[in-house]
Amino acid sequence: MRDSPVAKPLAADGESHMSGTRWLELESEIIVPFTAKQPGKDYFVMAAEFDLRLDGLDLAAAEKRYLDHHTHLARRLPGLRHYLIGRLMPAAGAPPERLRMAALVFDDFEALKAAYRSPAGRELAKDEEATITNACVYRIDATVQI
Repeated sequence: MRDSPVAKPLAADGESHMSGTRWLELESEIIVPFTAKQPGKDYFVMAAEFDLRLDGLDLAAAEKRYLDHHTHLARRLPGLRHYLIGRLMPAAGAPPERLRMAALVFDDFEALKAAYRSPAGRELAKDEEATITNACVYRIDATVQI
């Protein structure tokens, strides 16, 4: 997207009035499509950058477990409107700060809390401890623009 005709003016506009921003690039996969998306509607996004916990596994095995098991647990969260996962791409040959990212969208913060209090959410939280490490989590109130 960095080289797209839409992204360049968007990034330039952001740089003109925001500081401390970072540009992250990722190869992404949509696990739960955002079919409920409505322009002007508010949603709550939980986004995270993280590494996969190896615990004796090689990276390929940890990646397989994440894709085959963890994402299937997350997609069962009640009230989940959208779920996107991605592999962070290194900038100019440098290793990325984190290996992976995920974004989960809910109607609001209360829906996120309720989802993690559910049986599926408790199972997911337990699996997060076994699957991911070095997480940097962002909680974002957002409004759909397009």
